[in-house]
Amino acid sequence: MIQRIRISSLIGIHVLILAHIYYFGDSVIGSVDFQEFFHAFIKYGIINAGVVMVMIAFISTLIFGRFFCGWACHFGALQEFSWWVLKKMNIVPKTINSSLVTILPLFILLNFYVAPNLIHSIKMPWEKLVINFGMPEIWAFLPGFMIGLLTFIVDGFLIVYFLGRKGFCRFLCPWGAFLKLPSSLAMFKVRKVGTCIECGVCTDNCPIGIDVTYEINNHEKVTNTNCTSCMVCTDGCPSQAIAYKWKNPFRENFQFKHYGLNLKMFKLSAISDKFQSVHKKDYLLLPLILFCGFCIDGLYGMGHFLSFGIATIIAIQVIDPNKKINFLLKYLLIAIIIWHGIIKFSIWRGLDHYDSQRHGPAISHLNRVVMMYPKPIGRFHMILSEMYLHEGNFIKAEKHALIASKINPEHEGPKQFLNKLYYKIDNQ
Repeated sequence: MIQRIRISSLIGIHVLILAHIYYFGDSVIGSVDFQEFFHAFIKYGIINAGVVMVMIAFISTLIFGRFFCGWACHFGALQEFSWWVLKKMNIVPKTINSSLVTILPLFILLNFYVAPNLIHSIKMPWEKLVINFGMPEIWAFLPGFMIGLLTFIVDGFLIVYFLGRKGFCRFLCPWGAFLKLPSSLAMFKVRKVGTCIECGVCTDNCPIGIDVTYEINNHEKVTNTNCTSCMVCTDGCPSQAIAYKWKNPFRENFQFKHYGLNLKMFKLSAISDKFQSVHKKDYLLLPLILFCGFCIDGLYGMGHFLSFGIATIIAIQVIDPNKKINFLLKYLLIAIIIWHGIIKFSIWRGLDHYDSQRHGPAISHLNRVVMMYPKPIGRFHMILSEMYLHEGNFIKAEKHALIASKINPEHEGPKQFLNKLYYKIDNQ
């Protein structure tokens, strides 16, 4: 019964999302997005619908644990659905366990959401606290159709196939990382209330890949801050040894070791073949994920979720002895990542030199970009046109302006530049 209610809740959330988009619109309530807490509140001191949702999620987590993630997150629902579909296809991937389930989401949260917005608010302090539930518009932080579709495929289905249960939630989700602290202090937890027969059913059923058996027998409760309070483990326990119960936080036994990753987990014979530890390779995995992620982040309009989702899948496959993709394909993927890393570096250095009016190195870097980047970008050609004109090379200035005009035929910038260029040529 509890799981029927939970699934109904997840379906209901999607109904509300569709109603918000296609019926209510954003005339009253704008984007209800977790990142609003960082982009709107921390950065500008604006309280909107997204900020209110995050505050509710944070407070409710202090009481019920990560109830929001298990009962109201549309992306978590997508991953549970992905796992269900794979099982129906008789595909049961091993769930990858790593120290990065703690490190990587926190890095993404701090690097992309907390630090830049906090720095902005320090440099440009709020004038006053503003309440505006109608901003920003619904689609403000959502990608276009193709990038959105790829994000759902990669971070929904593929990451579950390659990393196991709720791979995105465990390895990447910054919102889950944001809720880790209140989750550790939650009053309601899955607790040991009877004799455990160590059948491993609770661990096997856990949608987010927690070794429930180990935790209740060593800590008398589930302390893993990834627990989403879904109660799948309590529903399935054949000996009724566990229950979702409240405890006075002042009488709670909090120990730092409860929240560390223990290499003795997932050793129970009943479940050991369904999990794979890569702890010993974490020192290789983390830099590889960060390298791959930063190489492609922002290219082709990709957001952090998609780029680091791809990066995590590639990195796991490169160091994973279970060869789901063959040797040549692994290193072809790494070569493609390095190719895009060169593009990303060249864009960064090219624009930096351009802003500093160092045209020589800027031209060198941006010429490399327009040569290597499969996606034609009119802006880069326009910048090259401007710099070539400044250097007196009219032929190359015209060449890049014509390319920019072809890429964006409706844009007036290239046309105005060409008129300016031809006028200058005629008057020489």
